[in-house]
Amino acid sequence: MATELQKKALNIKLQRIKEKKPIKMGEIMLEAGYSKKAAEYPKRLIESKGWQELTELYLPDEKLLELHSKLLFNSTDKRIQTEALKEAYKLKNKYPEQTTKIMGLFAGLK
Repeated sequence: MATELQKKALNIKLQRIKEKKPIKMGEIMLEAGYSKKAAEYPKRLIESKGWQELTELYLPDEKLLELHSKLLFNSTDKRIQTEALKEAYKLKNKYPEQTTKIMGLFAGLK
């Protein structure tokens, strides 16, 4: 089950995505109330069971695949839509930053 700090961190991350601000999980964790020590290891948060449950609740894999299909086949402005989709995959930690090819989008899917 997700903790209150995890929920707060996710809300901050979602707000930053909405505002197109940089996503730095260490900073987000500090803002949410995590200790400096915990914020040094954001990967622990992202890989935690509670975080995975939260992201699955807000953005299930099935929804991502459905959205991806719609954007791929029915879009008029692919550049903007692809960026929005990429942010959704980043939210679920399924789009490694160094990955630039479309296959990278599917690397973390179950």
